[in-house]
Amino acid sequence: MTLDAGTIQFITAVVMHVAGGAFVLETMLRKDDRAGRVWALGFIGGMIATEASLLRAVSNDASWWLVAVGNGAWVAALGLLWLGCRTYNGHRLRRSAVAVIAASALVVAVVLLEGPLAGRWSGAALVFAANAVFSALGAFEATQGAMRRTGTAVGLSVTLAVAAVFQLGRSIAALVLGTAHPVFQTWLSSGLVGIVTICLTILIVVLTSVLRAEQVRLRGTEDSTLMAIAPDGVLLEPSFVRVLGGRLMRANRRAELFAVLVVRIDALGRISTAFGADEAEHVRQAARAAVRRLSPTTAAMGTDDEGKLMLAFQPASPAEARQLAARMHRAMLDQLRTAGVPVIPPIGMGLSVTSTSGYDRETLLDAARAAARRAIASDDVSVVVAGEDDETDEADRGGQAVLR
Repeated sequence: MTLDAGTIQFITAVVMHVAGGAFVLETMLRKDDRAGRVWALGFIGGMIATEASLLRAVSNDASWWLVAVGNGAWVAALGLLWLGCRTYNGHRLRRSAVAVIAASALVVAVVLLEGPLAGRWSGAALVFAANAVFSALGAFEATQGAMRRTGTAVGLSVTLAVAAVFQLGRSIAALVLGTAHPVFQTWLSSGLVGIVTICLTILIVVLTSVLRAEQVRLRGTEDSTLMAIAPDGVLLEPSFVRVLGGRLMRANRRAELFAVLVVRIDALGRISTAFGADEAEHVRQAARAAVRRLSPTTAAMGTDDEGKLMLAFQPASPAEARQLAARMHRAMLDQLRTAGVPVIPPIGMGLSVTSTSGYDRETLLDAARAAARRAIASDDVSVVVAGEDDETDEADRGGQAVLR
């Protein structure tokens, strides 16, 4: 039995609406996490793209508008799948969301600039390239952070990698051969694309549904992510951020001082390469132990995907916060020497306080992270306070053995 291109397009639309619609409906009926909602938007983008393709097949007058809508929707759909993976891993989406919006707007603008002269393959090479990039980014993100701890994410990564290779091939063929070439029309045109889309859609819906179920089982409802913790009792980044937001809100109402300390341990990757992953983990755990030992009783301690430690606490003054950071730095160096690690890595302490950085959660965290990076880059200062770049304190100067 031979299926014409129109029939395959119709079947593709049916599969996309049934599979994607089921995911969207489940998202609406239950209190879901943010990753599930972003993925649901991606499936909605896929539905819009297939609808535009069908309408374009039966319409002549407004087909160029439908090309613009379909191109933008396809790019947005793949971009949102990537954003969903980043959300699952607890990353902020400001810059990545802007990238997806810009790419979608660009492919739409290419068609609109051509106007009624635009054909069905207008801007095709750009659309395929954007889809390849977002699929590749999604495949990479599925191997990072929280996703790398589940085998289901490996399947999603492989699926998106296949999509990236296929879209890259279409982009190269469209640029080199042209969309009218027999090879492109036979192997990379609507018929085969529909079959590939059907297979990938089913796989992605199943895998994202399983990932969402696994996340809900591990974390419960969205509110319970406040207590998502690592095995050693340290808060995971999404939980730490939520706890920090609540405490900053209360501190702001009472005009109380609050501080965030970020501890950055450099050269862990090189330690892992030179001495093994177990030794790098030994260094990380020894540093954590020192921070936990000196942390105030009411402090909240967290960690992010890069292994940086974060501490939220309420000091009596900025000077007290700085002194605590200096004591923790010395304690970590002592802990590492006592633990017998082969090399003492550079440790940078970045401190931000509400008196200079304000009570906005993201601003306070970003300021502490930036200060920690400056501390690592410095040869003699181990503690950097955000807003005090030109000041150094002899008490914070430590004998760090820099691994080079």
